[in-house]
Amino acid sequence: MTATAAKTQRLFGLDLLKLFLALLVVTIHANPFRGVSDEAMWALGNGLARIGVPAFFVVAGYTFRPEVPGRSVKLMGRYLKLHFLWLAIYLPAWWQTVWDHGLIEYAKFWVFGYWHLWFLVGLAIAVGLSQLVWRLSDRAIWAIAIAVLLAGFALQWAIGFYLLPRGFWPDAKNGVLMGFPFYLIGYMSRRSGLVARIPLRVAFWGALIGLVSVVGESELMKALGGAHPLAPETLLTAAVTGPLLVALGVKARGFPDWLTRWPVGTLSAGIYFIHVGIVIWLNHYSLPRVEVYLIAVTGAALITLGLIRTGLDKKLF
Repeated sequence: MTATAAKTQRLFGLDLLKLFLALLVVTIHANPFRGVSDEAMWALGNGLARIGVPAFFVVAGYTFRPEVPGRSVKLMGRYLKLHFLWLAIYLPAWWQTVWDHGLIEYAKFWVFGYWHLWFLVGLAIAVGLSQLVWRLSDRAIWAIAIAVLLAGFALQWAIGFYLLPRGFWPDAKNGVLMGFPFYLIGYMSRRSGLVARIPLRVAFWGALIGLVSVVGESELMKALGGAHPLAPETLLTAAVTGPLLVALGVKARGFPDWLTRWPVGTLSAGIYFIHVGIVIWLNHYSLPRVEVYLIAVTGAALITLGLIRTGLDKKLF
């Protein structure tokens, strides 16, 4: 296999991983088990699917190149421009909130994001903070990542155990306490050679066990959370499972050429950003959640393919 072919296979593996994560994120907003089984609904939407956003940060961190002059500033600017653009697209969904509560709510969108769009703000914050520390030693960066991750985890548990009131703001879902540590973990997984040292077989079985452990950690939070358990955002098991998933994506090979020509990476971005609008629209109808899920995924994918044909995907994703 040529170097170019190997790179194509590696990038496509990561794109497939991002598509898998995007499909998991959709289950958080349109859980197909709602109304069918409370146990299955929790295990999927508040368990397995909660690897989605942390792993997205890990993937983004894996591709972080702070040594390239000006690259981080351009990345931050791009993420913030995309956030502004998608906020404008979702204006019909949030304008009433800002109208009722004032511009402070709009200001919050630019610090903690709006619904799923917080990921873009989180990425910009994660890139900026990572750029500040990347020259430190490997040990120091790992220590920072673990310390910030544990701080977010502790805040989440404090809210979950009512040491802090429910609705406490800000929670752990932000670019500092969640985006930054997982982004650093992704970056250090490449810089330290961790992903390179993990064999494909270990990556596969490790990722599979990791996904099961994510569900297990979520179930533990549910069991200890009393009558109204808090849906987790930051999971310690995600910090281990994320790099294993990246290793699996990087080292997977053997994809047929016709498959690698599909814009899977763009489809994953389109599904992530567009599906919420479809779910909001479908919430006006009494449809089974499995139908909402399927329509949201299919609709977002078709819209994305249409955007690719017009070239607008390069502006939106």
